[in-house]
Formats: sequence, structure tokens, C-alpha cells
Amino acid sequence: MELTIFNNGGAFCLLIGAGLLYLSFSKKVRFFKWTGIFFIAIALFTMWSLRFFIVIILLYMLYQYLQRENQPKVVGLELFEKLPATKNELIGTMPAPVEAYKWQDVQIQRLAGDITIDTTQTILPAGTSLITIRQGIGKVQVYIPYEIPFRLQYTTLFGELKCLHVGPQRILNESVSFSDGNPEDAKRTLVIHVATWLGDLEVLRK
Repeated sequence: MELTIFNNGGAFCLLIGAGLLYLSFSKKVRFFKWTGIFFIAIALFTMWSLRFFIVIILLYMLYQYLQRENQPKVVGLELFEKLPATKNELIGTMPAPVEAYKWQDVQIQRLAGDITIDTTQTILPAGTSLITIRQGIGKVQVYIPYEIPFRLQYTTLFGELKCLHVGPQRILNESVSFSDGNPEDAKRTLVIHVATWLGDLEVLRK
């Protein structure tokens, strides 16, 4: 809206960039491709809304930094051991394990890529085991043993759900809850929380 109504110069650059990209795909000339991307970038960075968004992000980062600086310091903190931490990969595919592994609760945050969790390759401990996945774009697959009951909470902006005999079901800015196998009374229970922007979820037993 801003480019077409309030910023005619930006709209002109956007049209040139789109035309050059079209020529790059039809003529297969890399020069047209990068020139088109350059013009589109110019159009985007002339938008006041994008500048305002960048300023808001910078102010939020400054606020978070000041909040950390104002936190009370603990004398002798270096004497305590650091808790183990796992780095979250922003982009990439996480395949299912091919060998048996010791179970630990799963917490994954990822911007883009496919994720596969196979709980049939491990032995779930007594009590409640947890899988939490926050995904930007990509497909999530979870495989569950037949004897393990589970509860599922799935939230997405736009995606498709296939859970056992349910689906495929298109989800549009909704949350879906599902349970199977009477998890409230079971000795072992699996709880799955999946939240995505644009992504499908598939839960199967094997």
C-alpha cells in the first residue's frame, strides 16, 4: 500500500526489479537477476514503514540490553558451574535418528527447515515426557510407539495437520488439541506442543 499510494518512486523501482527478475528467469541471465534484486531492495528501503520497523527492533534490543545491565550481580557467580546449553540452529533439516538414543525432553526453536522426531528409537521414562517445537517455516514429523498415549497441542498461522486417522486438515490461524490412548491414567505419557508460522504437522504411530 505504501509503495503504490504514498511512494511512487519506490513503486517504480519495484516494477523495474520485478521485470528484471522475470527476464532473468525467462532468458536465464544472471545480470538481470542481481540487478532486479538491487532495484527491489531500493524500493523496500525507501519505505517509511520498514524504517520504522527497524527502529523499533533497535529500541527493543537496547531495552533488553539495559534490562540485563540493571539486573543485580551475584558476587562469586563464576564459582558456580554453567548449565549445559544447546545452540538452536536457525535454518536446516533435522532428520530422524538412525540409532537408539537416551531420551531427553525435546525443545527446538528453528526459523526454517524440516524436523523429524522419532520416539520409537528410545525408551520413554515413567511419567510425562515433553516435546516442544517452535518453528517458522517447514514440516514437523513425530513418530510415536503404539503403546505410548499422548496429548498434542498444535498452533499455526497456516498449515496442515495429519494426526493418526485425523486429516489432512487445513489449519488457518487456529489451535488444535488432540489426545490418544487415555494419557491421564497411563504410566508413561508423551506431551507434544508444536507452534509454527507456515508449516505442516504429521503425527504417526509405528
